[in-house]
Amino acid sequence: MTVRPNRIVSSFFALLVLLLWEGSDGVSAAGPVVHVVIDQTAPRLERTAADELAAQFKQLVDANVVIGNTAPEDADHVILLGSPATNPAVEAAVGESWPALSDQGLVIKSLPTAGAPRLVVGGGSPVATLWAVYELGYRQGVRYLLRRDVFPDNAQLKLTGFDEVMEPALRTRTWNMTSDLPIGPASWALSDHRRLLGQLAKMKFNRVLLSVDAWQPYVDYAFRGVVRETGVLWYGETYRVDGETPGKTAFGGADVFQNQDLAAAKTYSERVAAGTELVHGLIDAAHELGMGAGLVISPLEFPPEFSKVLTGTMPAAGGHDLAVRPGGGVGPADPILRGLAGTQVKAYLETYPDLDVIYLSASEVPEWAGHIEQAWKALTAGRELNGISLDDFVAADDPNATTAKSQIVVLALLRQLIEEMPAPGDRRHLQWGIAHHDSGFDRTLDRLMPAGVESLHGGGVTARQVWQQRERLPGIPVDKVPSNLALTLADDRVGILSQLATRSIEPLVGDLRRSGWDGFATRCRLLAELDATVHFLSRASFDSTVTARSAHDDLFTTISGKAAVADRLWRGFGHIEEATNLIDENDPQFARPAAGMLLQHYRAEPIPDWWETLTDHYTQAMIELYRSHDATHPRGRPTLFYYAKRSEYVLEYVGSVKAVREAAIAQEAGDVDLAIEKLEVAMESLYNALDTLSDIARDPSDRGLIALLAAHAYRPLLAEYERLLDAAEAD
Repeated sequence: MTVRPNRIVSSFFALLVLLLWEGSDGVSAAGPVVHVVIDQTAPRLERTAADELAAQFKQLVDANVVIGNTAPEDADHVILLGSPATNPAVEAAVGESWPALSDQGLVIKSLPTAGAPRLVVGGGSPVATLWAVYELGYRQGVRYLLRRDVFPDNAQLKLTGFDEVMEPALRTRTWNMTSDLPIGPASWALSDHRRLLGQLAKMKFNRVLLSVDAWQPYVDYAFRGVVRETGVLWYGETYRVDGETPGKTAFGGADVFQNQDLAAAKTYSERVAAGTELVHGLIDAAHELGMGAGLVISPLEFPPEFSKVLTGTMPAAGGHDLAVRPGGGVGPADPILRGLAGTQVKAYLETYPDLDVIYLSASEVPEWAGHIEQAWKALTAGRELNGISLDDFVAADDPNATTAKSQIVVLALLRQLIEEMPAPGDRRHLQWGIAHHDSGFDRTLDRLMPAGVESLHGGGVTARQVWQQRERLPGIPVDKVPSNLALTLADDRVGILSQLATRSIEPLVGDLRRSGWDGFATRCRLLAELDATVHFLSRASFDSTVTARSAHDDLFTTISGKAAVADRLWRGFGHIEEATNLIDENDPQFARPAAGMLLQHYRAEPIPDWWETLTDHYTQAMIELYRSHDATHPRGRPTLFYYAKRSEYVLEYVGSVKAVREAAIAQEAGDVDLAIEKLEVAMESLYNALDTLSDIARDPSDRGLIALLAAHAYRPLLAEYERLLDAAEAD
């Protein structure tokens, strides 16, 4: 006979459990009970801050966090969250002692009390309160990486001894996403972006920019009867990952690598619909975290179909025949050009009305140098230049005179475009900016730029190049024009190899702080080994005493549990940075991700001496990374294993490059058998490189790197090997 439980008894015990749960305010006795006090009408970001604090304390000390607008008199641990303006409990507890804070200032302050610990965590705005919560987690031993958080073992809850007030020296801390290649953000779905933005918010980044190209599916418009019809990702290329693709296990059985949010889109209209939905989602995700969101666009570049109405165009640099720009036969005053450029800018504004900032990129139009006199008059009309003339900007013997003149002409047109945009209406919050690279008019930027418009300075492709020109930074009138410096964390010219620029970035950050710059905008595609660099930027933006080395030691000593590991990693990363500079100095195209990237080295020329030095640096880096991994605490091993395996991949790729060169030399010498043997070595090394990457692929950029190398390196190499083999068999 089956014995069934008595339903009345079961119901009684269920009711008893429910009553006990409710009587304990919904907490168990597993860890300390922490009461977080926020107002019932607290802003959304402060409610987010409370939830984040609860999640962190749960993982740190298994705390039971109770969020409410009051705390019991006998509570053991109480945190008052917010500011006097948003939380009456904070106002009552702090009173006149609340510090004078900017909207980005944050405070973590222990309150003197004879009873249980009380801690105020807040800021000059709701988002600053969120940053204060993350800063509290940092002070409790949590470290934030680009892909995950690392929590300490055996943490002790600490609410006493805090008296911290922090204000940023660099108020604009921008993550700029370049989205043209599959190794960059163009391969990321919205869910991937949300995870990254969540990590960046923990490191107090407060703006995200998406750099878009004329041919991408993020906007739609028509002009004079011509309808936009070009809207693709990755220059329209398809990246197969089927068949015998090395590293294909990273793709979960897919035949083609795609952005998952656009994978189902087959037509132009479907791609634009999916693309705009993705960007809208990215903007919303940024706003949910208190970040500003913006775009960088090139208003003088258009899809090629608009050549039907704008005659005299020519291919835009790097456009792969998917973008055109005005040529010498189209002047800056051309009404069709101005109308088309204005239509494009308006289309972005209308498509994304929630944008906080939009940068117009000053595209290069060298043919416009002859229009300098008219442009100069337009730029300087009604402005006091204190005797500075055009000749002071562009000397007759300046080798870069043509570029400087054309940049001034482009600047004049961009200024007119901004001034001709419709009245802001509901977009009064929108901030305009101009992104440019020429430094010729830095000194009088305030007199040439439109009023209230930001400036994003390039100054060099790599951080090392900007560092070499850093003497110009103090002369830029940043007190009159809000100015941000583009900091290249990893450049596509150094390409798909491990690269770092922390030691070049460090003095630049110091210059920005001392000169009163508004901030910086990062530039990279792969996240790769950039955790330490981004950690440094995060800490140095608020604390002028932080150096690249101190930030590095803080991060890796905490993660690994050993100062010796941090020291070893500093040496290893130093070798990667030396390798980065070596490539930048000798051959910027050495590993640039593009068609022919590997077979460009298939030529019968002597192997450069610097290749051996490059191999030595990457070898030493790999040794230090693996030794660090073996010696570190288990909590840090996943991150260090990723770094070490990437260094292994890099050595395999460099070995493949060397073997390709040796094959070409052997073929030139008539030794076909040796050439075939060397191509086999090259294929094996490249196959191993991609297989190694597949072991550690963490995000779409990692998978995109495998797909790109399979398309542009492995398959062309295999085709050349088979061609040479067939030729040898025929002979």
